[in-house]
Amino acid sequence: MGDLATAPVVDSDVLIDYLRGTGPGWVFVRRVRETLDFRITAVSAFELALGGDYAYDPAPTDALLAAPVLTLTKEAALRGGALLRELRAAGQGIDVRDAMQAGICLEANAPLVTRNIRHFARVPGLEVSEPDRWPAARSRRREQAGRTFRAG
Repeated sequence: MGDLATAPVVDSDVLIDYLRGTGPGWVFVRRVRETLDFRITAVSAFELALGGDYAYDPAPTDALLAAPVLTLTKEAALRGGALLRELRAAGQGIDVRDAMQAGICLEANAPLVTRNIRHFARVPGLEVSEPDRWPAARSRRREQAGRTFRAG
């Protein structure tokens, strides 16, 4: 198992790809599932339970839920609520569940692997990556953050 403090949070859309056996999420989750080198949030657990497949056969979803789960703490909820309020005021609102997901990730200082880049890219300070670009996207961001520029 890798370092959970730096392991990404995997968004519901990526987990659903895996459960359906197709898409970039399927490839990503297959790569990280054996080591449980990823985390999910309680919001994703909720979204997966909404799916009809869970009612029919919960075992595949329950296997994914063996990964560490980040909860919606009071701090994460307040952060997500403030974030959603600010985005709506700017005319760039996102889904309430996405705001809760973002609040959890921001509080945990956790990167988010998602196919929903368009919405999550609106969230200031949230590190996001598409499943087929992880961890290369993170390595590039660390290199860029480590560079210092001198005035000429």
